[in-house]
Amino acid sequence: MTTTTDVLVIGAGPTGLTMANILLRYGIRVRILDKKAGITEESRALVVHAKTLELLGKLGLAQQAIEEGYTLDTIGLLRNGKNAGAFTFLTDNKAGRTPYPFALMYGQNQTEQLLEQSLVESGGEIEWGAVLLDLTQTDSGVRATIQRSDGTEEIIEAGWIVGADGAHSPVRHALSLGFEGETYDQTLFLADVDLEWNLRYGQAYMDLTPTGFFAFFPMDGHQRYRLVGDLPSALAQKEVLTHDDVQSVLDAASGLQMKIVKTRWASVYRTHHRMTEHFRVGRVFLVGDAAHIHSPAGGQGMNTGIGDAYNLAWKLALVVRGAAHDTLLDSYEAERIPFARSILHGSDWGFQFQSTKNLVAQQFKLRAIPLIFSLLSHQPVLKRRAFWLLSQLWTTYRGSPAVAESGSQKKGPHAGDRAPYGFFEAGPDAGTSLFSKLENLDHHLLLFWGRGPQSEQQEMQVQSLLHAYKLPIHLHTIASENKSLHEIYDVNEPGLFLIRPDGHIAYRSSLENIAGLRSYLDSLFESQPSEMRLSK
Repeated sequence: MTTTTDVLVIGAGPTGLTMANILLRYGIRVRILDKKAGITEESRALVVHAKTLELLGKLGLAQQAIEEGYTLDTIGLLRNGKNAGAFTFLTDNKAGRTPYPFALMYGQNQTEQLLEQSLVESGGEIEWGAVLLDLTQTDSGVRATIQRSDGTEEIIEAGWIVGADGAHSPVRHALSLGFEGETYDQTLFLADVDLEWNLRYGQAYMDLTPTGFFAFFPMDGHQRYRLVGDLPSALAQKEVLTHDDVQSVLDAASGLQMKIVKTRWASVYRTHHRMTEHFRVGRVFLVGDAAHIHSPAGGQGMNTGIGDAYNLAWKLALVVRGAAHDTLLDSYEAERIPFARSILHGSDWGFQFQSTKNLVAQQFKLRAIPLIFSLLSHQPVLKRRAFWLLSQLWTTYRGSPAVAESGSQKKGPHAGDRAPYGFFEAGPDAGTSLFSKLENLDHHLLLFWGRGPQSEQQEMQVQSLLHAYKLPIHLHTIASENKSLHEIYDVNEPGLFLIRPDGHIAYRSSLENIAGLRSYLDSLFESQPSEMRLSK
């Protein structure tokens, strides 16, 4: 049997489900399949960071995740089980950098359930028990052969294929791409447990030991915790850990007095850091673990995969709809490979430092990390910086072929940066956030009036330009009375900021340079037929 679709997504984890959700909301014909029998039952990946919550917010899913998850505000530091400091997130959000100034404990299983529910509500479904056998490309599409659990085969002819099928990705293998990197010597264990101890419930802890570390992440504010730690060589060859195994590891090395009341799930985790050389080959893309894997340090894996999917999905949707040139897709690799490489290097450094076997480095670690925690706790600037890095809010695509700016501005956000968060102070939107204007999958043009008078003629000129293109672009004017927004965006004279569906600045210029905006839009997007422009 041969069937057709616009996009075929292989893999129904958080990354693939994000991809399929966005494509469906754009009205793209998409099929998503997975070799598993159903949604992941174990929590596995646990942390959802602020940048990811901002993306989920654009899908209308962030609030549900927050209600179902557990917000983390403090990480306590232990040294051989003894208190050595604490770090509290910027939960008061005085810097106004994000609507989500915390880390959310929300398991992979919960994330998948959330995204599956959204997928079904959008008219989609997951095809479980289906594996990719082969794929071939032509200039106009991709031909994939899949096999279902009952042994039947189907040929799917798709315009595009997205491989979200994990570290052992059949899609990547079909493309003959390498997966360069290495496996760490250290073996970790992950376990979801109910515990009893004399520490504060609902708070996360990192326990440093000379030979490694243990991390405890609250999952419900009570006794349920996620444990991550080094596994001794005597247990490193096991595939499954027992309740007694987990208790014995903690008793022997953590320095903590605790009792594991119940072990809900435990797994041996062999850590790798690897990345493929290409995220795209022709009409086939790789996202998430299919493209890169790294240590669990910082809880970056699931967040990076969701970020990959979001970055690619809106671009692919606009190309499939005929609203954007194919060249827009070139920016996926250009933007996400440098980002993934930065995440890989950062998590690699963090993991190596925590798990070092060098005796001198071990002693340095036991002294240096408490000092770092102390500095972070007492210096608001450093605290904000640490949160900024962990939460992926630093993500930038400066230099991407899909962004541009005119002028010589040195301050404020540049093209490629994440659009800053802030609030309206005046006018009908007073008291609401700027992000409330960006809560969908369209483009948005911010017209700042700066210190100049508002000009209805100029506004109409801009609006007329936006109507000339097939992609929807919403215009929002920001009056000069909204001083804090002008300061955040570093605007004095009338200026333009085009915001992409993923919340990044696509284009920045002065209002005078409308020709520059037209040139930018012409380079990436399709124009409306002249009769359509007149009808608008």
